Amino acid sequence: MYKIRFLSILLLLMVQSIVYGQDTKNFNSLDELWNEVKKHNTVLKANTIQSEIARLAYKTSLANVINPRIPATVNFIDNTKLQSTFIPAEFFGGQEGSFKQIQFGQQYNTMVALQPQFDLLNLSAVAQIKYAKINKNLTESKNLLNEYNLLEQLNSTYHNILSLKSQKLILQQNLAIAEKIKSLTDHKYHEGQVRKQEVNEAMVHIINIKDKIEQIGFNIDIQQAMLSLFVENSFQPELTQTLVPETFDSALTANDLTLEADTKHLEHALLQQDIKSLQYQYFPTISFISSFNWQNLSNTFFLSSDASSINYNHVGLKLTWEFPTVQRLSSIKNKQFQLETLSLAEQHAHTEASLQAEQLNLEYQKAIKQYDNFLQIIKLKEDTYQKCQQQYEENVLVLDKLLTAQNDLLNSQLNFIMALANISYTKNRILINNRY
Repeated sequence: MYKIRFLSILLLLMVQSIVYGQDTKNFNSLDELWNEVKKHNTVLKANTIQSEIARLAYKTSLANVINPRIPATVNFIDNTKLQSTFIPAEFFGGQEGSFKQIQFGQQYNTMVALQPQFDLLNLSAVAQIKYAKINKNLTESKNLLNEYNLLEQLNSTYHNILSLKSQKLILQQNLAIAEKIKSLTDHKYHEGQVRKQEVNEAMVHIINIKDKIEQIGFNIDIQQAMLSLFVENSFQPELTQTLVPETFDSALTANDLTLEADTKHLEHALLQQDIKSLQYQYFPTISFISSFNWQNLSNTFFLSSDASSINYNHVGLKLTWEFPTVQRLSSIKNKQFQLETLSLAEQHAHTEASLQAEQLNLEYQKAIKQYDNFLQIIKLKEDTYQKCQQQYEENVLVLDKLLTAQNDLLNSQLNFIMALANISYTKNRILINNRY
């Protein structure tokens, strides 16, 4: 039991040492942090690799049109037992009707063969060039989509932290107010002006605010850990920007984000070109072929000085024609069905892009309106609290009314901060949307 507890404590200390051992970098804007994320994030690094792979595939498709190739073979053959043939002995002056066993061939045979060849006409390979080009564009489009989604996630985490930090600051300010109320209530209790229950309520009020501060602290730590993941925990980002009331541009509008639709369009074009490549395989391929051979024959050993050499070559054209197979026909038909599905997905993506832009504009206008309303509410709640505090000090108002007034003020302040964070978050969503 003690061993398990010791190991748990040791593990906790190790984790804390790793977290606190990280370097800290300060950032005052989302763009500053994004520039740093682009240097460290593995998703973006993987995007770069995928782009390089797609570009390499395109270059390969250009060379593959003629598909140059030079098969080379080198053979060393030891005929350990040569073939024997019986020849009439009378050819050698022997007795008529008898035969003599004769061996033909050379025991040691060395042969070198080079067979340069390339395609003169290969429609399927030509179609692969366009396929590789579309695939390169599709990869770039997907990379942009990944980058957009990553920036959207960063924007959300960034503003969550800004909002939570501002809420924590407001709670700390209200904790100081609650402690003053507690001190005033204690004084009134010693003067015999209030009961012990009111002292208890003042203390409960303090505990509730402290609990909210602690809970927000935990939430900040969680969001900070998520923020560190964007830079692969290479350092600890620290946000120095603060949420302050400002005048927002109500004329800002979102454009239609066509990234998703463009990606679907390229996927459709890629599959369409893939079908063409398969269909072009039904056409004949004309290739230039050649063969250059050198043969060395000897009964002494490989490549001996008394060996005889033979050279023989040929050039020509080769026609290759593959007839349709059931499997290939089925594959083409299956891809044609997929093509119809992608057509529907592309139409939906265009419709969704328009609706998304409209929704984003409505959310921004809604956030501005909510901000204006909460700004008016907070001013009224501040006035109400000030009057309640004055009346409590004059023994005109009971403690419950004062605590309720402070809670109302606190809630209005928190709502105002969340509205301020939301309007900044939505504004950045529009800017990100229009960037892509």
